[in-house]
Amino acid sequence: MKDIILQLDNVTFSAKDETLFQSKLKTILKDISFSFERGKIYGLTGESGSGKTTLAKLITGIVKDYSGKLTFNYKHNWNGVLSSPVQILFQNDGYLINPKRKIGDIFNETYRVKNNQQNNFKNEIKNLLESYGLNNKLLDSRGSQLSGGEQQRIALARISIIEPELLILDEPFSSQDVEAKSILINLIKRINKEINTTIICISHDIFSLKEFADEIIILADAQIIENGTTQQIFANPANDHTKFLLRAQSLTLSKEEIQSYLNNEQNKRNKNS
Repeated sequence: MKDIILQLDNVTFSAKDETLFQSKLKTILKDISFSFERGKIYGLTGESGSGKTTLAKLITGIVKDYSGKLTFNYKHNWNGVLSSPVQILFQNDGYLINPKRKIGDIFNETYRVKNNQQNNFKNEIKNLLESYGLNNKLLDSRGSQLSGGEQQRIALARISIIEPELLILDEPFSSQDVEAKSILINLIKRINKEINTTIICISHDIFSLKEFADEIIILADAQIIENGTTQQIFANPANDHTKFLLRAQSLTLSKEEIQSYLNNEQNKRNKNS
């Protein structure tokens, strides 16, 4: 029997699409149903505007005005705990960690919230930094003084203190070089393995997801058009849209070129419907 941490049933979300002359509802997510198994890593991909980030915000409770049902099945009792069992890291580096606070203070506060104690967790913080390959000198730095890659590693280290049951990463590989991406992928795998956190990683780069995701979900036209194990998706994709994404990215077409093609295809479908 599958161990399901999150069940989505017929989830639909619409938002106002306002222009100068009119305002209408636009469907962002349509009838989404999916079961997320505990301890797995999921890659969520699709073109810009397909609903990936909206789905992440809906799961984390940022977006609330939707129809359908979300059912969470946590292993631990989170009642009375200040931190949330679901954590999200957004794409924008400025939102990863507080730019004005010292890194040491951020870590210490996180440990205090986690343990409900006002101790100084100096030794725990030192061990944490070493395990994540971060220099102790960073503890006196403020968030605004760090590179994007350092911010991401600090943010993931902070999250590992909380030990969430579900972690969502929104375009974590954006603007990362090859080395930084490799470090980040190893950290994602580590968090998944060491604390059994279920991870949903949003990325337009399906080949990056291939390196670590157990399953891949593809969104288009506000719906899940295909999902399966990573091996299945790459070896035998069933949907034409998926086949194009794989072909386009293997030919190293730019994100803009892929998006232009997909927009044209969408316009054709709209005219024929």
